[in-house]
Amino acid sequence: MEIQTITEDNLDFICAICLDPSVDQETRDLMDIGIDDRLCWIKKMMPKGLEILVALEIPRQEEIHYKWVGKMLHSDLAVQGQVPMGLLEFIPIEHAIEPVEGKNCLLINCMWILPPFWFKGVGKSLILSFIEKAKKYGGASVITYDGDRWFGTSIKYMPSSFFKKFGFKEVDRDGSRVLLFLDLGSSIKPKFIFPKFKRTTDNEYLTLDIFSNSQCPWSQYMINTIKNGLEKFPTLNLNIIRTNERELIEEFGISRGICLNKMLIFNRMASWEEIKTKIEKLLTQCR
Repeated sequence: MEIQTITEDNLDFICAICLDPSVDQETRDLMDIGIDDRLCWIKKMMPKGLEILVALEIPRQEEIHYKWVGKMLHSDLAVQGQVPMGLLEFIPIEHAIEPVEGKNCLLINCMWILPPFWFKGVGKSLILSFIEKAKKYGGASVITYDGDRWFGTSIKYMPSSFFKKFGFKEVDRDGSRVLLFLDLGSSIKPKFIFPKFKRTTDNEYLTLDIFSNSQCPWSQYMINTIKNGLEKFPTLNLNIIRTNERELIEEFGISRGICLNKMLIFNRMASWEEIKTKIEKLLTQCR
């Protein structure tokens, strides 16, 4: 296994991990804009210190089982002659596209391992490589989740228990979102910027506010599925807030999430089924 830092010349590795073989063609088509936005955002943020580590290995003519796909050859996953197994993305905390504040610290934006390589030491290799890079900054931090699932699936995304194995400790909490910190000499603990409950439009009708940004292509998937679902709720107004600028994240205290008529209902990306349930409940109360 090799841990490599991504450059503009090998962004194909990022696409292969963000849109792995388990993603069907219809979903890929919905996410085309999201992927393009992500790649542009990466290039824009690299001069500000954004880095992405990718775990790679040499392709093998060996059959593997891929969760949600079935059997396939290990070599079928090859990109530019190597098989990308997972990634870890991070940035100096002052440029974070998450509602956190601090200094002398790196923040992990995302960490994802492809299913065939779960429990094979890939995550450990990525996090140890990241910690080495964080030492010159004085600290490392990450937003994790306790008992919550992105899009309401069964997948544990960024579980706090994994990062605690490497010395990260809880320094702040916002519901199921847990901010962890690894002190590497700085002793300056980061903290959350908490959501501000404020109406983002002056319209008196029911309004659904979607907060999203270009860091993750799945934000675009969420927007597309919500737009399709809202066709059944013609009286509900949709408002999309793009949080690509740090100033907006500080203003709202939200990076990705859903607000329904002023109230934050999900402080993460959510599925249409989850959102629809909340809408139907509110409409019933308003009758």
